[in-house]
Amino acid sequence: MNHNRLYRDVAHALVAALCALLAMSIANASVWPLVIDIGGRDARFAHGFHDPETDVDAAIRFRWSDGDSTVALPRPPALNPSILTLRLPNGRPADTPSPHITLTINGGELTSFVVPDYRPRRYHLIIPPDERLDWALRIGVISDTFTPPNDARALGVVVDSVALTPVRMPMNLPSLWMAICALTIGALGFALLRVVGLTPRSALIASLMLALLIAAGIALRPLETLPFIQRFAVILLIGCVGVILLRVLIPLTPEYERSVPTIPGAWLPVAMAIAWWMMPLFQLAMRWDEAPRVGLASQTLWIGAMLTGALVLVGSGWYGARGRALPVDERRARLAQLALILFALAATAHLIYNVWYAYTRQAPDFWILFRGAREWTRGGSMYDIEAVLTNHFGHVFKVPPFYGMLFVPFVTMDGLTVLLGHRIMNTLLIVATALIWLRMWRIPFVSLSAASLLIVFNFRPLADTLAYGQIDLVLLFLLTLALWALRSGRDTAAGALVALGALFKIYPILLLAFFVVKGHWRALIGFVVGMAVCNGIAIAVIGWDEHLIYLTQVLPNIGGTTSWVENQTISGFLARLTDSPRSATIYQNELVRLLGTFLSAVVSLAVCMLTLRPTSRDSTGCALQYGMFLLLMVLASPAAWMHYETLLVAPFGALILHLRERSVSLPYATLLALSFALIAYGNQWSFYDGTIHGILTIAGVSYKFYGMLLLGGVLAFEALREPAPAILPHLARLIARPGQ
Repeated sequence: MNHNRLYRDVAHALVAALCALLAMSIANASVWPLVIDIGGRDARFAHGFHDPETDVDAAIRFRWSDGDSTVALPRPPALNPSILTLRLPNGRPADTPSPHITLTINGGELTSFVVPDYRPRRYHLIIPPDERLDWALRIGVISDTFTPPNDARALGVVVDSVALTPVRMPMNLPSLWMAICALTIGALGFALLRVVGLTPRSALIASLMLALLIAAGIALRPLETLPFIQRFAVILLIGCVGVILLRVLIPLTPEYERSVPTIPGAWLPVAMAIAWWMMPLFQLAMRWDEAPRVGLASQTLWIGAMLTGALVLVGSGWYGARGRALPVDERRARLAQLALILFALAATAHLIYNVWYAYTRQAPDFWILFRGAREWTRGGSMYDIEAVLTNHFGHVFKVPPFYGMLFVPFVTMDGLTVLLGHRIMNTLLIVATALIWLRMWRIPFVSLSAASLLIVFNFRPLADTLAYGQIDLVLLFLLTLALWALRSGRDTAAGALVALGALFKIYPILLLAFFVVKGHWRALIGFVVGMAVCNGIAIAVIGWDEHLIYLTQVLPNIGGTTSWVENQTISGFLARLTDSPRSATIYQNELVRLLGTFLSAVVSLAVCMLTLRPTSRDSTGCALQYGMFLLLMVLASPAAWMHYETLLVAPFGALILHLRERSVSLPYATLLALSFALIAYGNQWSFYDGTIHGILTIAGVSYKFYGMLLLGGVLAFEALREPAPAILPHLARLIARPGQ
């Protein structure tokens, strides 16, 4: 039976591979000729050239070669000769000798010539068929150079555009590279979905849809898709490695012909850790694929290498010494325990490294606050209204006066000393939040559940909050305390804690909707009292004038969204579809902005409806509903930077506790693990170096947004497991008996 299933899966994988090859071959054959605009969006194609320049009179953009430059072109169809066309405007001064140019193809000389005069010319050359295991046909442009006055650059020849046109043939076969990538994408797409637990039919259909989607990208955006076709295969390969490792380390229920495999919920942290460690593997693949500037730390590689060695050596040593003598079920459970401990130790080591790294950064946000408070003590205002109105997403003091007041006692001290104290305080808050979490849920300090929490705290937004000198760790601490207060029936204290958080950043005010939906009326009273007390203190210390400026000139003008890469909200994602992720200015497209606001409101309403489902205030289900509002703060706000996602430690921690006594299907566990990896690993520079290659860059920089969507889906699914109330009777009960 097992052999029959294996043969059937191999046959399905072969069908998926051949269908992917067919679809991508048809798409690839339709895109020629390809024209590369040198000086335009050419970062993937032009190597060794100087920065782009513009000829206003000729209305063209171009680049100077440096004497030994290369143009990388997507490989043409196999066995076809091609015509290479170069447009070379001679940009040299009239008193400079014409350049002598040698063109090479993959290192071998193609031709040499001297540019005859100073008029722009197109040069056409026949390229013989050439098949190599490389995505690109690499054309070398070698020439003598000159150095103009007042310019230290060595300039070779001006290149305006390069085109590649295959000679017409009865049939255009894909290049060897394209064929291998297409076959790999089809086969691995099916294999990944099968090892995740989908049925052969579902896996085949989904893999075919993926192949068609990539083929559509090739046909519609060839210059933005063809150079990166291999990365799709790498993603699928890494996914297969991760899921296979999960199957090896975690005991699964028997998988019958039509059943989906499940894992015990207690081992979900292992799945999350495995997914986290797959992310640096993809960064390594990007570096191999000519993206050397992605933010991969060598310390991460060293910790990953030691973790791999520990899993192999410790695991095999334990198996040889004790494991082989145990019954199969007990052996698998003990192996999962061992893996959980090793992953927790690696997470702790990486968290320590992240904290150390954060201490070395410049903390730009801290200095905004420190200088604003110092300016007030010198008789000025904390707020630069002109800067707020110009671009409040820049380095602008725009927080409530209460927050600035906390810096006032320290403005006469050395700023670096204050920054160090600020970072030490935030580091202690990480530890304090973890300890509160253990105490709140009565988790023993030395336990597998505590080890699971260490995996959750290996969370890059925590470190970025430290690095930037931000306040998100204080918010995580306060909102964790608020959850504890709600669980303990101290609603007034919970409301006051939320009020304190809202005086650092405005978005915790969303929890007022949670209080209303759950009928925590005393929490609303606590919020009002907390706001009154804290603002009263701030008015007594800072004075009313600063508060008036904040309420009338700052707060009304800090709305809107931005397409800047760090903004991973719904509105930020939509803004990046029409504006550059490098733009950190206020987004101006009113229609898209309104669409983002509408979708955010719909998501917020859906969360409120899900929260209507009754849960006990001390249950993990209630904590998940609370966590949905923390997710709203960083997903449905108009703008929320990646480090704001520090708050999502709480919903992930609640999910681990909620599911630890349940069995979870392998596809569901995989989605949760992927969500954690996307949110917890890296920041805006981990897979992006500032270069926009096209639609794949635009889609890729929103990876944390996708992680939050997955997390929202998981939280919604768990909320839907709770019994649904009849709305009107439920609202009546909330008014009569709050806190249910």
